[in-house]
Amino acid sequence: MISGILVCLSAVLLTSCQKQVSEVQTGSVSLSIGLPGSLDVEDGPWTKAYVDASQYEGIKTLRLIVISGTPDQEDRKILYNQKVEGLENASSYQTTISNLPLGQMSFYAIANEESIGMTYDDQTILVNLIEGPENAGRRKLLFKDESRQYFPCTGRNIVDNGLPMSGYTTENITGDQNIEIELFRSVVKLALVVENTTKSSISLKKVSFGEFFADRYYMFRETTLDVPDATLYDGKEYLYPNIEEIQPGGRTDTLSLYFYPTHPSFSGGDSPFTIGIETEGVDYGQMLFAPNTAFFVRNTQINLLAQITTTVGIVLDFTVQPWDSYEVDVPSFN
Repeated sequence: MISGILVCLSAVLLTSCQKQVSEVQTGSVSLSIGLPGSLDVEDGPWTKAYVDASQYEGIKTLRLIVISGTPDQEDRKILYNQKVEGLENASSYQTTISNLPLGQMSFYAIANEESIGMTYDDQTILVNLIEGPENAGRRKLLFKDESRQYFPCTGRNIVDNGLPMSGYTTENITGDQNIEIELFRSVVKLALVVENTTKSSISLKKVSFGEFFADRYYMFRETTLDVPDATLYDGKEYLYPNIEEIQPGGRTDTLSLYFYPTHPSFSGGDSPFTIGIETEGVDYGQMLFAPNTAFFVRNTQINLLAQITTTVGIVLDFTVQPWDSYEVDVPSFN
């Protein structure tokens, strides 16, 4: 009788122990993802060769990825990969990811993957982020745009798909907790204004740039300047045949141009950071707009004012500043 009870008790204890071993402890993570800063935006359609691109620079779609371990580990697993759509140029987003196993893991956010023609499904992430030979030991998700199909581009080209953005953090999950991921735009913005200081009206025909447009970048950066070593550079020109005449004392609306982070080599000591402006009847040639500058980092804005004068041709005023974002009301999704 006693031996039977002991056998039953042993069986119960064994079952209980097996259950405890087999159960994996999990936690829920509340994620807050957002852009830094704020910018007031006026709604309105774009016309001619100009578009108020600032209202299209927010989050349209957002992919959230959770991968076990840290970026320098080899045997990592995708624990979560979901894409949220229809965010309509939001500046922030909140969600909760439940049932994550406790331990060290990395959280990635990619906004507007459509802007570079990508779909970061599990297979793409596995090949290019976890196992990719070009990312070995770095895990930064290299993107190549060798034909420059996506960037550089002007403001009118970001209306549908916005701009690529990303952010990530590595955390040790010990239970239910809150995590913040700050998004950074993966491109540089050049905001050009052409001003007419002469006494006659001027028609802007063409704007061209030197060979500083990169053909690749890392989605997830580790340093402020994080340009791939094998990056190639090229120039670009844009025609503006439909811009109305710039009246004396007048100026164009801001002409927005977006391009990947850039750090070109200066062959022969000549800087490629040049701009050429052509008006009806006058070609002013290439002019250096960024003296004493070797690179431009992502998520910064170049403000460039080109004043067309009667006496000295064109005078350039150049500054670089943090990229302002804008603020809109966005609901939480779980």
